[in-house]
Formats: sequence, structure tokens, C-alpha cells
Amino acid sequence: MNQLLYKFNEYKSIANYQMEYELDNGDTIKVKLRQTDFPHLIGLHKLIDIPIIRQFNDKSNVTVSAKFIISKIKREQLLTENVIKHSNYFNLISKRYEHFTKDNILSLSYTDALIDFNADLICSSLKSKYILFEKKEQGYNHLCIAQSIKATKYVESFFYNSTDLYIRNQKLIKVKKIKIYDSKGNIYMEDLL
Repeated sequence: MNQLLYKFNEYKSIANYQMEYELDNGDTIKVKLRQTDFPHLIGLHKLIDIPIIRQFNDKSNVTVSAKFIISKIKREQLLTENVIKHSNYFNLISKRYEHFTKDNILSLSYTDALIDFNADLICSSLKSKYILFEKKEQGYNHLCIAQSIKATKYVESFFYNSTDLYIRNQKLIKVKKIKIYDSKGNIYMEDLL
């Protein structure tokens, strides 16, 4: 089976889930998983030798949007697991691709602490304000939450890193309460930590 399509369908089943975190420092974070975030979260934007991805990365190209990329994945046209694995840049996303599962995203979402992320400490280009993290195998899965100019929080990135680079020397904030709502607005999970 085309694992890229499988991963999309799995992510689609949790698209529009909303996570709410009440933090020890008084902050509240609300973020929604959007279906159109899939191409970026799984790392397709890094596969710049694939023509449709080059077009997707070109901000002046209004035709090749996230929805367009998703339509090609769903139809298994131009973007399949076979195509992306033959990219010269696949090694940049191979661990992210391997770890990108519904279970890993939901497991990451259920956390008792998160990072108040300072990108300057590691010279990172991430715009994220917060990073959810979870130990996996010999490294960590990360779900990064950024904030737009309008103060709306969004999921910026998902990745796996074999070290604690994105965690070390960062400020850790305890989560007091977590609620996850399904796509219909029903409470999927709620816990006081």
C-alpha cells in the first residue's frame, strides 16, 4: 500500500481535533490540527527536487497549495511514497516520515510538560513558541506550536530528533490541565495533571 496515502488518511481522521492546555504559569494554549497542515508536517516541503513540491514552496504560485498537494496524494498522482522515497532529499525527512502517525501525534498531545521554546538558544529557524515532546526510541518526537501575528496558535512542525537539542537548556512549563476535542467538538480526552 502507498504509505503516504495511508499516513494522510490517518492524519485526516484527527484533523480538526483541538487541544487545550492550561499551564502552570497561567497561560492557556488552544491549537487545532488542520488537514491542510499535512504536507508541511510530514516534511514534503523539504523534497525540493520533486517538481510539484518546488511549485508548492514557491509562494508566488497560487495554484499549487496544500489542498492541491493533498488532492494529488489522495489520487495517487505525482505524489506517492515511491516518488518521495526516490527524492535525493528524503534522508532529511526519513525519521519524521517514519514517526508521523496518528498515535504518535495524539500521544505527543497528551503531555504533562512542554517547552517555552527559545529558538535563539540553538540558532533554529522555528517560529514556535511552544514544543510538545515525547521520548521515543533513542530520541524525541516534537510537535511545535507557533503563534501568528493575530495571536492565533497553529501547529508549525512535527519532527523526530535523535538528541535532546530542542529540549536542553529550554524553559520547561508544567501542564495543569489538558482537553482534547474531536472534530465534532466532543471531548475526546480530559485530564488534570
